[in-house]
Amino acid sequence: MKMTEASQSKPTIRVPLSRYPWPSALGALLLATYLLLLGDPILSVFYSFPEQAFQAHTLYVVVGGFMALMLLDLRRFQRVRRRQQQKVKQLQEQLDELWSRNRQLQLKAHTYAGHADKLKLFISDKLLEYIEYDEKFLHFKGIAAEVRHNGVISFDKVQTALRQAQESTEAEPARQTLGEAQDAMRYLWDLLDLSTADNLSLHIGNHLCECEEQYCQRLLNADQQGPPPFEPLCDPRKAAWQALGLLQPERPALPESSENYQVEDGEYHIQLSPVSALLGKENHLVLMLDNLIKNAQFFSRKVTPRVGIPPLSMTLGERAGHVIFRLYNRGPHIPVTDQEQLFQLGFSTRRSRDHHGRGLGLYFVNEIVKGYEGQIHLDNVAVPEGKYLIELELADGQREAISAEVRLSEGRIHCRPSKHEDSAPEDSHGPVQEEEHPTAARCRWALSAPLQRAWVRHEDEVRPIELAEFAPKGKQSRMDPEYRDRPRWQLSYHPGKRQPSLSFEALDIRGVQFEIRLPTPQTRLEASEPPLDDAVDAEVEALDQQFRPPE
Repeated sequence: MKMTEASQSKPTIRVPLSRYPWPSALGALLLATYLLLLGDPILSVFYSFPEQAFQAHTLYVVVGGFMALMLLDLRRFQRVRRRQQQKVKQLQEQLDELWSRNRQLQLKAHTYAGHADKLKLFISDKLLEYIEYDEKFLHFKGIAAEVRHNGVISFDKVQTALRQAQESTEAEPARQTLGEAQDAMRYLWDLLDLSTADNLSLHIGNHLCECEEQYCQRLLNADQQGPPPFEPLCDPRKAAWQALGLLQPERPALPESSENYQVEDGEYHIQLSPVSALLGKENHLVLMLDNLIKNAQFFSRKVTPRVGIPPLSMTLGERAGHVIFRLYNRGPHIPVTDQEQLFQLGFSTRRSRDHHGRGLGLYFVNEIVKGYEGQIHLDNVAVPEGKYLIELELADGQREAISAEVRLSEGRIHCRPSKHEDSAPEDSHGPVQEEEHPTAARCRWALSAPLQRAWVRHEDEVRPIELAEFAPKGKQSRMDPEYRDRPRWQLSYHPGKRQPSLSFEALDIRGVQFEIRLPTPQTRLEASEPPLDDAVDAEVEALDQQFRPPE
């Protein structure tokens, strides 16, 4: 390729050379000799030339031949000159093109040289940033190590003073405040402990091995008296309750271990069910949930409020030997390409969308989950499309089946009433008549009698949701009771003075949900991983439906 370019750049035009006019020169020499013989007759006699060669007509012939040779050389000279001019012109064009190409190459070389300088400058700046980052990291790590190793005495003094103060006072508010101060000191201590670790997951995993050993000794030596060296178990529900301090500093107290902790507010939905204890430190779970709650709080301030759907939801439950945390926020859906690197250090969807995230929170979450040998999943929550089947029971004893079809179009929810397959023909006047819906996401029907009971189910579900006890007066709204953290729909009943009406609204629940599953101590001891299939309940329900007697 380089040889081809080089051959193309080399001039290939050759200028023809002009030749000496040998015929006319020889003719002139012969003509001069002939004239010399004519001027000196002695020479012609001496060389024995015939007399006819010196006659008058011979002279004309010799002069004519000489002129013919001159014309022939002149014609040949003119032809060669034209060819030379043409070749010189082509050669000049090639030289101009070559100079132009060389000029372009020089400009390109200057441009690339500038880019190379910018690239070198960029690389040097990045290297300086990384060096500075490493220096800062080592600097703060050294500070944290100094605080951790040299602050033991101060920490013990503060803890002892807080404990003595809590034991000496009888006022319950002061005791509660001192207890919270002790918890905050332990949380600070555990954060400093994590900050000195080179590998968070390995550090937590090592601690869990110690807790597991202590837990096994406790089970095997249950008869032995005396306190253990340290507490190997922690309460995940209490950790979640402590993390809720970010949302509500004056949060309700945590109830007994057998009762649910449920808080519903316009801004968040919290439901903490009683679950088994976990191995490890409670503050590690607090740090994990803190980061997820802060992430959800950021997006809750960015989205438009939606009626009936809190922008943040956190639930705690247990299933198949795993404690399960679920945190839902109203943030935008995360593309699949970003999900693979979402938990990497320094990666943030906020940064890619000019939200200026640091990419540390989810990295900490993933490291803690890895330390607990758990699993973390991310789901983009979407609006369930399809048909909702609604069966109504009216006060006059009639029953009617209606349906609403929910679709997403251009990012907006559309709800359209549709005739149920088992309902009356369109031209008949049944107990329920469709009305124009005020919004695209809502369907409305006029009823011929007050509503007594309703059953709602999605076409993909088997068991309908029953709604009863509708009051005869006042507008009433019922949300999807199956999903209290993010209800999919809302059914509104208005008795009215003249004619009762019913409306169905599909709620916008789009967002992101993080699900964290951590194994319980019993699961870790059994070293078994039971299947965690969310669809098992639906499958069992479908099988049970086939064996039920017809109604």
